[in-house]
Amino acid sequence: MNPSDSLHRFYSGFVDKYDLFASWEERKRREGRFFRQILQSNGVESVIDCFCGTGFHVAMLSEMGYHVDGIDISPHMIRKAKENLKDMGLDDRVRVGDVKELVAGEKYDCALSMGNSLPHEFGDENVLKALEGMYGALKYGGIVIIHMENFDRLYEDKERFIPSVYRRTGDGTEAFIFAIDYYEDRVVFNILSLIERGGKPGFEVDVVEYNPINVESLKRLLKEAGFSGLALYEDFMMRPLGRDGTYDLIVVARKRQVSDKRKQLYFLEDAKG
Repeated sequence: MNPSDSLHRFYSGFVDKYDLFASWEERKRREGRFFRQILQSNGVESVIDCFCGTGFHVAMLSEMGYHVDGIDISPHMIRKAKENLKDMGLDDRVRVGDVKELVAGEKYDCALSMGNSLPHEFGDENVLKALEGMYGALKYGGIVIIHMENFDRLYEDKERFIPSVYRRTGDGTEAFIFAIDYYEDRVVFNILSLIERGGKPGFEVDVVEYNPINVESLKRLLKEAGFSGLALYEDFMMRPLGRDGTYDLIVVARKRQVSDKRKQLYFLEDAKG
């Protein structure tokens, strides 16, 4: 099975568990301050979420007052996003689309790749095409924000089992555990889900493969795509990469200003990695 078929198969089975795995309220508490600071300090008004999943960032950033559109290659995720966003009147803001095939159209101040989405692309050629798609969707001087696993750290530790979520709700229990297989050219996340409802437990395993993009490769490909002024963080508290060695990697970079290539970038230069 090729990576594209595997990806569609994974999300067709995991889509209805996705928002349990990463609840929106928890994500707002974790990410809200980061986005307010980054977007406000860079004069952002419009955003395209290039891997929008079930619509979380479209909703959160729209609530903050930004114009947000979302695309995702998975029709299953877009179906769920439209369900989630319908009551907010935002369901027409998301559509099925591949960032690698973005064509000239509306330009945005910010492009997002959140939640370990970019590593769904296998091979430098495809990663570069995805970055070039985001670059092309930006206005000059616009920024890209990429959030993914810090694969350098994951491969250094090679932890086999990582507890991710355990919570009790009014009608049951939700638990998710990662069992990770490490290979030279891919990393396999086996997601064990235990969801109890009304005293009846259900147990499932979903499997997804990722391209273990290391930090140096990502920096090189971003620069090759045309981005500059990279700032690297290890969490949404904006601590510089490498301070505590978390499993998160967040990169902020800018599309070059053509009107004045010598213009100094104005965003958080002191936080460069």
